[in-house]
Amino acid sequence: MSIYEDKVTSKSKSVEDSTKASDAFNEITYAFDIKDSVVYLIGDVDGFTLFDLMTRVRTILRSRSDDDKTPINLVINSEGGCVYEMLAIVDYMNSLSVPVNTICRGKAFSAAAVILANGTGERFASKHSTIMFHQTSAWLQGKQADVKASIHHVSEMETRINKLLSEKTTLSPDEWEQIQRTDYWLTSDKALEIKIIDQII
Repeated sequence: MSIYEDKVTSKSKSVEDSTKASDAFNEITYAFDIKDSVVYLIGDVDGFTLFDLMTRVRTILRSRSDDDKTPINLVINSEGGCVYEMLAIVDYMNSLSVPVNTICRGKAFSAAAVILANGTGERFASKHSTIMFHQTSAWLQGKQADVKASIHHVSEMETRINKLLSEKTTLSPDEWEQIQRTDYWLTSDKALEIKIIDQII
């Protein structure tokens, strides 16, 4: 293959890569609505959820003027997941200069329920949504001392989460500890009653 052919191939590949990047960006913009400031939290809360949320929120905020304080709308339909990721998302919502409305559509279980309750704007659930809270889960193994240390850590995490929930709802930390000893299932009406959400939509 001649040098000229290499250059043509290289240029063609560059155009192809640019087109693919443009297509990828278009797919990303369809995954959330920049104009209406809508971001989706769908499926498991895992090691990529915070990164995904931050990327989308930053894209929305960068598209705005500096004085635009329109809330971000976080639509939730999730079974929950990682407690560390959950707490990081709560911290991130609190760090933003604009409110984050949380909206349950379908389900918000476990970690997702805590995120729903900790919205910094208005908190909503659709009429037939289901919300569920429970104790922090852990699968422990290893040396006895390590297991004891892990149990202590999980207990501290549980105390922190119960305090967060008490600050957002009508229940005290002790009440949250008691009711989460088994899975605590709520309809939208019950969630509204104890102020996990502010409105049913």
